[in-house]
Amino acid sequence: MKSKFLKTIVLILISTGLRAQNIVGEVEYRYKIFYDKIYSSLPHLTEQEKDRILLTWGSPEGYSTRMKLQFWPEKSFYTFGEPYEVRSYSYQVADYFIENNLKDQTYLKYMDQMGKTYIVRDSLNAPKWRVMNEIRDILGHMCMKAVSEDSIRGQKITAWFASDIPVSVGPEEQFGLPGLILAYDINDGMLIVEAEKITFGEPEEIIALPKKMKGREVSGTEYQDLVREFIKTSIESKRAWMWGLRY
Repeated sequence: MKSKFLKTIVLILISTGLRAQNIVGEVEYRYKIFYDKIYSSLPHLTEQEKDRILLTWGSPEGYSTRMKLQFWPEKSFYTFGEPYEVRSYSYQVADYFIENNLKDQTYLKYMDQMGKTYIVRDSLNAPKWRVMNEIRDILGHMCMKAVSEDSIRGQKITAWFASDIPVSVGPEEQFGLPGLILAYDINDGMLIVEAEKITFGEPEEIIALPKKMKGREVSGTEYQDLVREFIKTSIESKRAWMWGLRY
């Protein structure tokens, strides 16, 4: 078994060398959230409330949105794709944009969260990943598994990255692995984000921020403190925090 895994790693490394040109492109992701699973995990709900939520929000397909990532060796842009396809659970699409500058090791996030619009700027600080001995094919790319945790949100994160696309970025706030993240899930399927299409080469239309961004400017640390307090207050009030904060 170990020998087979080592051979697979060698093939991945060879593929990386042969396909090193895969460093510019665009990925279309499907973002699927399963509110029935999230609600059922909340400790303050009674069994009757959980059953009612399963009837109201239960969906084998989840509730989905299309997202888009554009990437280069030195940067990446991430926002909503088109069509938005926000289904049932929201009447609008909020602003959500992430720019990672790998050259300067900085990021910019522009997003509607917790009832306000925030402009967050700070230095990049990658999650602490552990690469595992598992592989998976996604859109013809052999991907390796990595795991991490978000202690503020109480989330277990499982990501799959393609080492033959040697850019250290991914969807949402996931990055910092030796290859493009093509899929990840939170808490065993409460949220699933997975690539549906990859197009290599310079994108036809580059994602652009509005020329004038209106919102509260905070540092990364200040924003995390706001998130921590919002989740704490929501739990104390027996509210589901994911309605005001992206899961």
